[in-house]
Amino acid sequence: MDKIVFFSSTQFGAGILATLLNSKYEVVAVVTRSDKVRGRGNKVVSTPVKSLALEHDIDVLEYDKVGEDEAEILKKYNADFFLVVAYGCILPQIILDIPKVDSINIHASLLPHLRGASPIETAIKLGDKNTGISYIKMIKSLDAGDIYIKHELEINCGETFDSLNDKLLDLSKKTVIDALDAIKDGLVPRPQGEEYSYAEKITKESCEIDFENDAIDIVNHINSLDSHIGAYAFKDDERYKLFGASLGNLKLNIGEVDTTNGIEIGAKNGSVKLARIQAPGKKIMNVEDFLRGNKLEGSFAKKKQQENK
Repeated sequence: MDKIVFFSSTQFGAGILATLLNSKYEVVAVVTRSDKVRGRGNKVVSTPVKSLALEHDIDVLEYDKVGEDEAEILKKYNADFFLVVAYGCILPQIILDIPKVDSINIHASLLPHLRGASPIETAIKLGDKNTGISYIKMIKSLDAGDIYIKHELEINCGETFDSLNDKLLDLSKKTVIDALDAIKDGLVPRPQGEEYSYAEKITKESCEIDFENDAIDIVNHINSLDSHIGAYAFKDDERYKLFGASLGNLKLNIGEVDTTNGIEIGAKNGSVKLARIQAPGKKIMNVEDFLRGNKLEGSFAKKKQQENK
């Protein structure tokens, strides 16, 4: 039975791990990021991958950085593959050279388009019509290795991060075993080429909405962060997170709010209609439920724009 050491720290990775655990491959160890203390109660939170691995009595190695010391430990597993899915740090060549067959990364874009940390969010934000997953040979440079296999799918109108993430995970689960089989049988990877695009790491600042942008760009921005992060805008110095965006029909001033039929906000070249909203200190609510107990009047603007009024 071929052996895999699986590197991941996300729920996406946990879904793929679940598929591997029910396959002909043997997952001999999981490498994941260390536990974090989160929330007001200082609760210790493990990665989803660690939790699943422990349920199946699989060795868990918690590394936030890997080097020579970790390489000596990993060699003892005599793995055929290292399979990496959103692990959270770049692996040095001394690690990548350990497995007998290869070190493989599953990346959630059609490489060389959208290397980097946020390929799913960025594909939606850019208004891309298609995306997919790429199985690549890992090298030290980020997401730059030769491509073994790519699988494509369509990005639907109104797609959110949550819906597209689920589709890409399902695609990965359906293809991962065949991909490993093909690579084991000698499939030769193809170079990516020199031209590529990059998906930057998402920051707090990049999540702020600017209603002076085109309405369609704002729709894509909001949906790209729905619902794991949440795009936000300010109204009267209060920060609201906005979800489930679509193009509206009203002619409104930039940032102007209309609640005649739901919540619609003015933007350049159109308006943006919302399905859900999160007021400061509150949970996410459907717009209809929110408006039953809350008024939303005035205009949204970026923080600096509010300060300049």
